[in-house]
Amino acid sequence: MRKFRNIPALITLLAGFIVAVFMIMEKFTLINFLWILICSMFGFYIVGIILRIILNKVFKDEDKNTDENEDNGENGENEDSEEVEKNAESEQ
Repeated sequence: MRKFRNIPALITLLAGFIVAVFMIMEKFTLINFLWILICSMFGFYIVGIILRIILNKVFKDEDKNTDENEDNGENGENEDSEEVEKNAESEQ
């Protein structure tokens, strides 16, 4: 969960900056400026949370699969090396 915890904040701030620059160039009134900025930042915050949840699920599954593969590979290598050692001892 900690891997993507900053995604909603980054998306919100970037969207707020873009909306603010656009509204300053178009010379919106202060009240309209604030309401539009607050609504757009809230909307993009929700989008960021959804994106964070999706990314956490995708990368959590991949992490589990790689951990399982590494565990299986390590155990297999240990068993093989133990068998080789046993065979070498029995031959001597």
